[in-house]
Amino acid sequence: MAEIPTGPGPVPAPPVRTAPPARTGRPRVVAAAVEPSRRPGVVEKCNQVVAAGGSALLITADGGVGLEELSPDVETLDLTSGERKLGLNRLLVRHPGRAVARLTGRPAPCGASPLWARASASKPYRLVRPWLLWRVLRHRLAQVRVGDVDHVIIVHPNSWPVAWQLHRRNPAVTISYEVPDEVWQRAGRPVPEAPAQEQPARS
Repeated sequence: MAEIPTGPGPVPAPPVRTAPPARTGRPRVVAAAVEPSRRPGVVEKCNQVVAAGGSALLITADGGVGLEELSPDVETLDLTSGERKLGLNRLLVRHPGRAVARLTGRPAPCGASPLWARASASKPYRLVRPWLLWRVLRHRLAQVRVGDVDHVIIVHPNSWPVAWQLHRRNPAVTISYEVPDEVWQRAGRPVPEAPAQEQPARS
């Protein structure tokens, strides 16, 4: 252990926080799209990452809606099932009509239970949901491969808990709403060109 100076003399300088180290290989980008808003935009970003030779993982929490245009090379991880098995949610999602259907031989009702629908849409639950989703995700970190992650795309303010916790586990992870050039530069790869903007049709 280094000695702590107790007498007069020069005070050692604080450690310098350097930039994340370069790591040659495929940049790995995780998109924390836990809300369905802005889904087409994040799908496009993930497609661009894999098209340029990178690796991308799209995390959702709504059953994976709006992924029709997602490249098959993009990995996906949906947290809906895990969320419904978490704590008291396991009881709330049970539809009483299904038990009745089993006893009477009638068709079982479809969809979530009315109690779960009300609880999950309530303001108190919406406030804590981003942190509950992190609790679900931390049991799936083997699929995330945190040590290989270079960057996290935040899509919505509710993406922050996931992004922050991944950064805590791997301080080299950068976070933003886009994929910055430095992600490719750190991996020793050329920065991909921005996709060409479609020109509006002239009348």
